[in-house]
Amino acid sequence: MTSPELSEKPSGPKDTPGSPSHSHYWTLQCQVESGWEELWEWYCFEHGALGTEQRSAPEGFQSVAYFPEDPSISLKNLHQQFNASIAGNLEAVRIHALNFREEEDWQSNWKPFFKPVQIGNTLEVLPPWLSSTESSRKNRILIDPGQGFGTGHHTSTALALELLEQCLESCPVKPHWMLDFGSGSGILSIGACLMGCEKCIALELEGDALKDVISNSELNQLQHRIMPLRANKNCFNKTFPLVISNMLLSELKQSSTDLASSVAEEGRLLLSGILEDQVSELERIFTILGFVPSKKITRDGWSALELSR
Repeated sequence: MTSPELSEKPSGPKDTPGSPSHSHYWTLQCQVESGWEELWEWYCFEHGALGTEQRSAPEGFQSVAYFPEDPSISLKNLHQQFNASIAGNLEAVRIHALNFREEEDWQSNWKPFFKPVQIGNTLEVLPPWLSSTESSRKNRILIDPGQGFGTGHHTSTALALELLEQCLESCPVKPHWMLDFGSGSGILSIGACLMGCEKCIALELEGDALKDVISNSELNQLQHRIMPLRANKNCFNKTFPLVISNMLLSELKQSSTDLASSVAEEGRLLLSGILEDQVSELERIFTILGFVPSKKITRDGWSALELSR
């Protein structure tokens, strides 16, 4: 068995004011056994990954996870922590390479693997360089992912869009305003507007992703209907008939009070980014906050919830 390729972080000039926050990044390439790929992807995001790619391999999957220049954990031991704490000491993940790279490499690496994906009854998500292709889908979302999570390829994003579609289809009157809490690439805001919501506030918890929301809104000619907003202590004074959030459990728990206070009386809250065995915990939290679970959809070990006031 060959040893994994582990590179050292090179010395060099620091970022200057106004430069991108992730001008360099780490790539962690691993071999993942079949059945563990979704949990490994979740584990990487839980530990600060900026994005992931997965490709089929002869034995399981090849995973590439992208981490910021100064990660808060030891990346070369991350797979061992996963195997011990999640996989029951099975060798579910094996490291192949850990490399330090320039940001441009990551941006260009997305293109060959970002293909159109159809979601629900009417939605299709595709990159702008494929916008001229023909499709029978009514609502086509153009996404250039940049550094904002949400391309439609991850199950949690697909489930969020599917649940949003079902929710809006059941509304006799489409909401005039809705809130996309933790908007990432802006994909949910764009989908909501294409499906009939008049306007959407795209609330971003990380300021760096706002540029992606703005860019993707313009790609879809929705810049006058999607309002990007960086989260602050004064942004939860307004309530909305519909609120959606696609974040990991730890973030949903941390933001649960703000999420609950953003939903109007008789409004609905849509949550995704939850593993199937985490659903009961999240339902308990929001039941205490005055919500009643009204719908759940599950796929590939992930779930999305609709809760009502």
